[in-house]
Amino acid sequence: MIEAIAHTADVRFRISASSLDNLFSEGLRALTGFMNPYWLRASASVEIEIEARDRTSLLIDFLNEALTKSHVRREAYDTIEFHSLEETSLRATLHGAAAESFEEDVKAVTYHEAELVQQDGVWSTMLVLDI
Repeated sequence: MIEAIAHTADVRFRISASSLDNLFSEGLRALTGFMNPYWLRASASVEIEIEARDRTSLLIDFLNEALTKSHVRREAYDTIEFHSLEETSLRATLHGAAAESFEEDVKAVTYHEAELVQQDGVWSTMLVLDI
């Protein structure tokens, strides 16, 4: 589930999912959805590998890597194929399509307010996008 929350200078999303891998997928969908790419027909994919100090940092670093790849490669990603997802590392392939442009410019996904929490079988966090 994705819920947009008003913020004075940035954009905030509360993300929740039934599993950790689904939480990462929801985070990617929120980021890409907010960027609102003008999708082209050519499919795109890119391999990524991330190591971080904890799960929260892993999510934020993952989303920033997806953001960087989107800008550099002019592609937008909406699907993740995980090869491994551990507490502090992941290997995955991002799938999507070429993007002619993005309606919204996101500078970064910040660590502000981010904390992965699992409660009653549901994973959740807050994401703040610097725009």
